[in-house]
Amino acid sequence: MQRVLLGMSAVALIASLSACADNDGPDQNAGATASADDSMAMSGPFGESEMRMDEAIMTAVGVNAADSWVRKIIEHHKGAVEMSRIVLAQNPSADVGMMAQQTIDKQTREIAELEKLIASGTPNPASGELYRPATMQMHEAMMGAKGADISETYLRKMLAHHQGAVAMSDVALANGASGAVRARIEKTKADQQKEVAMVEAMLRGEPMTASAPAARDPVASAPAARPAAPKPAPAKPAPARPTAEPAAQPEATPTCLPEHREAGHC
Repeated sequence: MQRVLLGMSAVALIASLSACADNDGPDQNAGATASADDSMAMSGPFGESEMRMDEAIMTAVGVNAADSWVRKIIEHHKGAVEMSRIVLAQNPSADVGMMAQQTIDKQTREIAELEKLIASGTPNPASGELYRPATMQMHEAMMGAKGADISETYLRKMLAHHQGAVAMSDVALANGASGAVRARIEKTKADQQKEVAMVEAMLRGEPMTASAPAARDPVASAPAARPAAPKPAPAKPAPARPTAEPAAQPEATPTCLPEHREAGHC
């Protein structure tokens, strides 16, 4: 009888443990889902855009490290364009609105230029893995960035976004990028560093620095020179007046002596 009771107790214990194990699984999954939802909620209206950008960057892989950079930075720029459109719809401050529009214009042009550099060939997954630490750090920093209002939140997220592009560029430069792609990487890094400095200044309360206008051609922009006034023609000398000839003096009539007159000589 005791053996029967012990057997029944063992079965009940196993069933209880099994039920506990089944209950733990759904709770863990629910916790993971809640954590992702909490991150997106903390990220505000940018959450879904940031998640899409992160996934697109992670899955973009090229034939080598340089080509992977090209493909990943295209997705990086697309993310900035989408986030900038989002903030423009949220009534941001004047400076942030100006920055967002400039970001859309500039990075749309850069995307078109980068697409011309995409290489053809079989993707090399190892080349994409080189960027994982930098892109993960950027994504975590962006998702955690939050400000007092939508404008500050956008600035803090874009700060992490630009810093991520600099880190990705460093990875490419350290892994054999050359030629036209290397020149593009160096330019992108320099541009993103300028953006970092500008955003940091804006977060300190300084006004946005607008892009400097293109330098004017000093020759084309110089005012047209006025034609020199014609020099007056040299005055023609007045015609010389004819010198009046002295009046002819009557010839002196010699005195005619009487005797000569009589002789018919005068």
